[in-house]
Amino acid sequence: MVSTSKHPNITLLTYSEIVEFSGIPGNFNVKVKKNPRYVNEKKCTGCGLCTENCPIKVPNEFNRGIGERSAIYIPFPQSVPKLATIDESICIECGNCQRNCPAEAIEFDQQPEYIDVNVGAVIAATGYDEYPIMEYNDYKYGIYPDVVTQIELERMLSPIGPTDGHVYRISDGKKPKVVAMIQCVGSRSLKGNPYCSVVCCSVALKNAQLLKQEYPDMEIVIFYIDMRTWDKGNEEYYRKVREAGVLTIRGKVGDIQEDLESNTLKLTAFDTLTNQPINLNADMVVLSTGMVPSKNSVKMIETLGLSKDSYGFLTEVHGCLKPQETTNMGIYICGCAAGPKNIPSSVSTASAAASKAATLLSKDSIVQELMVAEIDDNLCMGCHRCEKVCNYEAIKVNEDAIAVVDDLKCKGCGICVSSCPARAIDLKYYRNIQFVEQIKGICSTELTYKEEFIDTVEFITKEQKPLTP
Repeated sequence: MVSTSKHPNITLLTYSEIVEFSGIPGNFNVKVKKNPRYVNEKKCTGCGLCTENCPIKVPNEFNRGIGERSAIYIPFPQSVPKLATIDESICIECGNCQRNCPAEAIEFDQQPEYIDVNVGAVIAATGYDEYPIMEYNDYKYGIYPDVVTQIELERMLSPIGPTDGHVYRISDGKKPKVVAMIQCVGSRSLKGNPYCSVVCCSVALKNAQLLKQEYPDMEIVIFYIDMRTWDKGNEEYYRKVREAGVLTIRGKVGDIQEDLESNTLKLTAFDTLTNQPINLNADMVVLSTGMVPSKNSVKMIETLGLSKDSYGFLTEVHGCLKPQETTNMGIYICGCAAGPKNIPSSVSTASAAASKAATLLSKDSIVQELMVAEIDDNLCMGCHRCEKVCNYEAIKVNEDAIAVVDDLKCKGCGICVSSCPARAIDLKYYRNIQFVEQIKGICSTELTYKEEFIDTVEFITKEQKPLTP
């Protein structure tokens, strides 16, 4: 991140969002809204004195609600750029930050700034969000304080986290002796999402190993549906974690109840390998939540005019042949914007998207196939059928009820031609009348060839013997 911020050819627009998008490949016009930080970026040094003197405290989003942050805050210690930001929704404008800022960087009168940028290509890398477990109240999350997610556990295990790298029970601050991990929360489920979130198994194994290294006497049990450690070296890693003493049970947890006498969480599960019910008293339960499309993806789809799948992820042209390309030439996707991915896959898709963008921008002109759809305005009824069947969103019906084709988006597949009830669409250089003329040309050969053909057919017919049953 630091290298990116210092690169002379890279401009970072943080705390910003795209509000308008137009243009053609190689010449896109992007309007960016830069939200006010109420802190002068050129003056702020990131010293943190303003955050220490702020009287307002709220749960820290970066630490997943474990610990607190101020109304004026720096998102995390290694943030780039390292600038303070005022959360106007909770700020009471007491002026403490302004009085304690040695650089005089606080500016309460800042307004949103709009920046127009001209670019040749766009790469959408919107990331992902955690499965909204609070909305569904899975496994009493949000009710029992000692039921946490893997991301919350990772923040505890981080040396710069809210607990300085040590794991404690949220309820009483004691070190847990028995930790249970539940896989596929929000994934591979009709209640949540039917798809696999790819990384959950590996993350659980990694955190289990970290716990074993920190607390060798801790008992760790992982409940799973299928342990999917498909990436390079992960199967060996799975065996290594099991050899370290981590117990894995193939089965789903049915319910979690709090045992007030022992101050533990009682899990009821069923082991599908031994066909035996299991009751386990755990001090802490860790949920491996799945991936869902980020909230920014929804707005990005509308602004850039992209398409999405049934789950809300951005869709590519072809999952195998064109995994980074979208229906809009010049706009590419990578990482978890297109679906759940681990870090190696995110890096490789990002490299592929960058390569695609570089290939497009390295040329002085764009080569476009001329065999695209064209509309006969006199025949078009504005029925929207072509608009609905077009996989590239290249046809739109305008306010005059006439279909209009975007030549740069159209790939000449011909689906709109076959679907038009009024025969108002043709493909340039591939029109229906051309087919008719070709057929006429084939049938209008010399008479001698016709006679020879007829004689040959008659000869073959005479020589044929009747088929026997």
